[in-house]
Amino acid sequence: HPYIYKITFATANESSALVIRPFSEKGTLKDLIYKARPKDPFLKKYCNPKKIQGLELHQIKTYGRQILEVLKFLHEKGFPYGHLHSANVMLDGDTCKLLDLENSLLGLPSFYRSYFSQFRKIN
Repeated sequence: HPYIYKITFATANESSALVIRPFSEKGTLKDLIYKARPKDPFLKKYCNPKKIQGLELHQIKTYGRQILEVLKFLHEKGFPYGHLHSANVMLDGDTCKLLDLENSLLGLPSFYRSYFSQFRKIN
């Protein structure tokens, strides 16, 4: 799918998994929002609230449409994707692509699991 970031190499065994993707100079959607460079240390990139900027309306429309299209594609194929957040959306020009699709195959809990588990009626 054009909105899924490619994997260069992947392997797994009984106790671990390894996934290698190409490095992107533009970084993730989170890097764009925080005006951060992908190679900077985590604390330097994301712990300064003064650097946070919003997205322009055309970016919100474009990225939102692309994310919804790939989520629809995954849903139609019966593939769960519970790890949607700005750090799992890679920017490639004016295109955004989802990362970490393998998390559900590896049995990792959803990014939002802790929020959902607070509600008694949601299993």
